[in-house]
Amino acid sequence: MNNMDRTRIVFIAIIGIAVIVICGVAAAVLLNNRGDAAATPTAGIITTPTRSSSSTSPISLDSPDPIYAPNADLNDGLPTYICGADAFGSYFTLQQMQMSGKDVENGFHLGIVPFFLDEDPAYDVSEEQRTALLNSGQWDCLLTTLDSVALTAPGVITAIVDESAGADQLWGRDIATINELSGKRIAFARNSVGEYFLYYSLSIARLNPRFDVTLVPQDSVADAVAVFNANQADAVSGWEPDIFDAEQSGGQPILSSAQMRIVVDVIVTSRQSITNEADLVQSFHNAWFATLKAQVENFDAAAAQIAAWGHNDWSFVYPESASDDLRAWLENVAQADLGDNAFVMRDPTPLVNRLEIARRVWAVSVTGLTIPTYDAVDLIDTRFVERAAQQASLQANGRPVNDTFSISSQFDLSGVNVDTADAVTLAVLPCRKFDFLPNSTELTLEARRQLDECVIPTLQQSIGLFLEVKGSSAWPDADPFTGETFTEEDILEFAEARAQSVVAYLVSKGIDPARFIVTATLPPPDHWRSSNAAIQAEDRYVEMRLITSGR
Repeated sequence: MNNMDRTRIVFIAIIGIAVIVICGVAAAVLLNNRGDAAATPTAGIITTPTRSSSSTSPISLDSPDPIYAPNADLNDGLPTYICGADAFGSYFTLQQMQMSGKDVENGFHLGIVPFFLDEDPAYDVSEEQRTALLNSGQWDCLLTTLDSVALTAPGVITAIVDESAGADQLWGRDIATINELSGKRIAFARNSVGEYFLYYSLSIARLNPRFDVTLVPQDSVADAVAVFNANQADAVSGWEPDIFDAEQSGGQPILSSAQMRIVVDVIVTSRQSITNEADLVQSFHNAWFATLKAQVENFDAAAAQIAAWGHNDWSFVYPESASDDLRAWLENVAQADLGDNAFVMRDPTPLVNRLEIARRVWAVSVTGLTIPTYDAVDLIDTRFVERAAQQASLQANGRPVNDTFSISSQFDLSGVNVDTADAVTLAVLPCRKFDFLPNSTELTLEARRQLDECVIPTLQQSIGLFLEVKGSSAWPDADPFTGETFTEEDILEFAEARAQSVVAYLVSKGIDPARFIVTATLPPPDHWRSSNAAIQAEDRYVEMRLITSGR
């Protein structure tokens, strides 16, 4: 199989500290996220290049020459706007912007720094260098992932590009649930989005990657899958299409980003550009959304423009098959249009929560990791999307190829039947002991805090996942106040009421009520009508299972 490497990398271990002297002040520069190498198409599929790279060379603040539109007149007095980006389908909006002239229409010339362009060493831009160039203000924007921003804070998030909607996957051999990863060997591409996807998945079951599993890091997804197929690992985290090769040794998918939307691509803008050239930053965002509008309204024309940009062996969008090629890139990417962005930016709490979650996941997973102390709220600037949304001319009359962007949507799941043969348990959540007020179904404050930490973040970042909430109640010998004995129906009714209480709290936090399945269970027969306080305490719980309606 041809080796296809292009990246969306998230560096977790700090490889080095770049000291940038600006006006005599030293600033430490940390790592960023998307790296890559060349990609090779296989069997008519656009391959997703590897998202991993590493560099120990000194960080350079010399940027590669930006690429402008073929007929750009850089002496016409218009300012330039420089953006760095990988070869990735939803990022090709930049190429379309150039070729359609949307940049010039909005009063600037877009310069693109494409990473690993045509294997030209001049464009072999390390993760540290990307972060440093944005942080220093030499670049105006960088397209990267949200969890990378949580780690490095090189600029400010000013727009959302997309969510991964199936491209990132976790596979295993004879492993049915995330809980069963405990004690297993897990391969992944080091310093990559796949590594973060693994760490987040483990966190659902409260498994610590430093103690509860054996990590088997590799240089690429292909290498990680090879280790898995050689039985040197029990599970593997990666992305399409290389991850599919795990099937050769009996691997099966456990989880994908179609279900757990934790990989989000964003536009990160330099602080210097926002401070000194806010109008230019606004013009860029207007051009971005105008270009997206054109893409959804005339997809074939947009694909043709991207192909005409050239460097087709880098983008894998070719003139003779441009629409099919671009569509293949975008099928497992849920693009965020202006409406999605406007919805989120009106209340960016979901983004703030994701930034904070990413920081916690990385901090727990990686020993000695240093995370910037910026308040997550300060890493988001909503103004540019808000102003673009006020312009009716930027509103698209169409939908992206994958219209399942979830942060801004409430999906109707009421018609989905999870009581079918293909409904399976993804994970049993580790929190199951919740305190209720005495002889009551009302949750205590501590129980609500547990739900806030253990359940809500997972449900907020998932799509197509349901939660089975099963209540259990002790079966005492008799009511201590009235002396009356309890029937089986009494116990089941009380157990279900406690499960309903948990659901009611989660619904009050904005979780769709259609995502819950409420059940009740009796204690084991040898616990029936027991007066033993320890046994009664053992039987008071609410168990929660993440359910998927099919993999």
